[in-house]
Amino acid sequence: MTRRILLISLILLAIFAITACRPESVAPPTTQGAPAEPTQTSEPLTIKYPGDDWGYPSPFAFYPRGPGYTRMSFLFDTLVWKDEEGIIPWLAEDWQVSDDGTAWTFAIRSDVKFQDGEPLTVEDVVFSYAFFKEHMTAFKWNASLEKVKGVEAVSENGVAITLKEPFAGFLNDTAGSIPILPKHIWEDVEDPAKFAEPEAVIGSGPFTLTDYNREEGRYVYEANEDYFKGRPIIDRLVFVKVSDEALALETGTVDAASFWGKEIDVVKELRSDGTFEVLEGPSFWVLQLVFNTANPPFDKANVRQAVAQAIDRQNIVEQVTHGGAIVANLGIISPHTDWYNPNLPTYKHDTAEAKTFFEEQGLTTKPLTLITTANFAREAEMVKQDLEAVGLAIQLKTGDRTTVDTLLREGNFDLAINGHGGIANPSILDTPDWPAATYKNEMYDTLFAQQAQAVDQEKRRELVWQLQELLAEELPILPLYHPRMWLLYDGSKLDTWFYTAGGMSVGIPIPLNKLAFLPR
Repeated sequence: MTRRILLISLILLAIFAITACRPESVAPPTTQGAPAEPTQTSEPLTIKYPGDDWGYPSPFAFYPRGPGYTRMSFLFDTLVWKDEEGIIPWLAEDWQVSDDGTAWTFAIRSDVKFQDGEPLTVEDVVFSYAFFKEHMTAFKWNASLEKVKGVEAVSENGVAITLKEPFAGFLNDTAGSIPILPKHIWEDVEDPAKFAEPEAVIGSGPFTLTDYNREEGRYVYEANEDYFKGRPIIDRLVFVKVSDEALALETGTVDAASFWGKEIDVVKELRSDGTFEVLEGPSFWVLQLVFNTANPPFDKANVRQAVAQAIDRQNIVEQVTHGGAIVANLGIISPHTDWYNPNLPTYKHDTAEAKTFFEEQGLTTKPLTLITTANFAREAEMVKQDLEAVGLAIQLKTGDRTTVDTLLREGNFDLAINGHGGIANPSILDTPDWPAATYKNEMYDTLFAQQAQAVDQEKRRELVWQLQELLAEELPILPLYHPRMWLLYDGSKLDTWFYTAGGMSVGIPIPLNKLAFLPR
């Protein structure tokens, strides 16, 4: 008996020793295009991205620019969405449109829940469109509901949306941009812009918001376990404010970061050792010189054309961006879309000819004001030098983004240098919505209205090309350059990043499409 006990003890000791020497279980290797599947012993997968404060991410409180909309889109869904190739079904699994383009019917999914557990129904869709239409002044995003005549439930999962007139951009600009609200939360809200309770960020999206700090620009999103497209492939998405994005990437403070145009030298340095994956894409953005066409001397097209001759745009691209941009299309639309017209006139840089023109017109004595933000001070200095070389007196003034935007809207300027996104979308050419708000032209307005109602895409493209021809001739603005864009990221943590075809919603270029964080 003693011998048997000793034998059993030795066997148990051997088993313990073998078990103690085994390595801890690890996650299986990452497959192409997806992160590793987490195991019981793995840490939650957190992806950190550089950020700033873009407002509380409710549909009515985010700041009305691309990063603000993007932060809201992690929490709320739309009827349709976009991937790498274009528009795809989302909350609506199918849709039909009448021959005249004024009647749309959407089949709403029946398996969607809001993050508080309540089901999303057709009543929420009907309510959302009516609520946004009633409160459009509070919803500052460029997602037009002006042409919506009525919305009604036509079946248990069917919603009919009737338009006052055909709207060519409806599927992208409206159905793909208006977030669907939970009626049971918002129906008693009287002032949505001031509604900042925790319930204001409950949507049906793939993430829930667990932390928001305005001062630190921090957003923390947790995976929605019950998302109708499947649980996100990451556990947490965090935006953190950093002073140096390149350094933050190198030190692991963030796992991915975007760089634009003038940051090409940083991109070259970071990619040189092969540590980071690099994804290059179009920015759908333009830097432009804006003319106040309501006041002399820029109320005349020939004066604006002479300015185009005076400014060496290629030199600006080379000296300021070091090849991180391309000289801009005079029709504004991005050359990376099907809407781009490649046959536009150009204005060859000719200092002598421009100088002669301004002297003959007697325009070389009146001082003109050029406004911009600090971000584009270098470009403004080069524009100033080119214009002074042809005899114009230029006073350069810089201000913050809000100040410059206000001066542009008020028409309180002579010249301005400002950026403009969303240029993959023809709808962006609606003059009240872009910086050339002082420009008035009946032919332009007619062409824009015609393309907006063109249900046939080829007909619409023809009209959009004509719009670009008119812009290139009239020059209410002089596009300077289109920056290139890069995403650098740690591929060992996540390798599903991509650029959205035409940009998210009305043309947001940044590679933060929520699809990058979902199983596909």
